[in-house]
Amino acid sequence: MSSANGFVSIDNLSRRDAVRRIALALTAAGLGRGIDSASAAEVHEEIEGERTFRGEYTVKYFNEHEFRTLERLSELIVPADEGGPSGRDAGAPEFIDLLSSQNSELARIFSGGILWLDNASDERHGKRFAEAAEPEQTALLDALVDAERHDTADDTNWDTREYRRFEVFGVKSPSDARRGLNFFAWTRKMVVDAYYTSPAGIKDIGFMGNASHTEYEVPQEAIDYAFGRSPFRDA
Repeated sequence: MSSANGFVSIDNLSRRDAVRRIALALTAAGLGRGIDSASAAEVHEEIEGERTFRGEYTVKYFNEHEFRTLERLSELIVPADEGGPSGRDAGAPEFIDLLSSQNSELARIFSGGILWLDNASDERHGKRFAEAAEPEQTALLDALVDAERHDTADDTNWDTREYRRFEVFGVKSPSDARRGLNFFAWTRKMVVDAYYTSPAGIKDIGFMGNASHTEYEVPQEAIDYAFGRSPFRDA
């Protein structure tokens, strides 16, 4: 945190440097590996530290519309229920924004993906995703989940029967649809990562932490639990 004389403390600089390393490691590792709880705690602590010092979190990378879209996606991917708060309430949009501000590759995935989502929604419903009605939003996300189940590693092998599901959303080509799938996969991963490593999410899944370990991977059962709360879970 900044000291009383206005200078930034070494601890805060160290944490910011740690957040940058964490952000860069995410895209280096790819979608197959989740963020470990110690790294996630650094991100959550940086966000909460700013809230404490400034009174609120200031969005670092996304514009107002993009951040509102992330808020809506976070609510839909991990909705609030009797078990716990939504992904939005657990701080997933801020989590994604802070990490994206430190990794240009991650930032492009999300900013480009939101543009893709808006274009698909506008073609189908005449409005951007965040302004669409909930049934319209979930229909598009359901189509992404359904197509993901039939996705292949090679664009040239895209099953045209699955691609046709996206034609009603104005998607022009199979490769364009793949961009949407990649974005949604990252969004779902990051929202769930943010949720189950937040104080509210940890309480929800009953995970007691890893204070005695130097490295820790969130247990698969915890990931499965968090995904199980989402209507847009893996196939």
